[in-house]
Amino acid sequence: MIKFAYIKNDTLFFVLSHPAGKQEFDNNIQSIKSALKFHMPEECKETLINDIKAFVTHTPIKRTVETEQKVMRYPERATGNFSVNIEDEKLNSLVMSIQKIIKAMK
Repeated sequence: MIKFAYIKNDTLFFVLSHPAGKQEFDNNIQSIKSALKFHMPEECKETLINDIKAFVTHTPIKRTVETEQKVMRYPERATGNFSVNIEDEKLNSLVMSIQKIIKAMK
């Protein structure tokens, strides 16, 4: 749920994508502060961090062609070989149409 982080005015900001993530982050902020006191990453050794804050952003993520190419794709493993024994005609036809779609993907 962490979109990105940045440092501004000696404060480490975490930008989160969901309010539940912020709530969980706020519960663990003291643990993060104490961990940074013991082991500061090499990239931040020269930067003084006095506080850590988090906020939620509701801006959508801009997808690029490169981002979409990095998405892993897996081959369909379903074969559609299952029996349909549903008495309701509408539900039976719906499940049969799903079965046909699965079989067409193979």
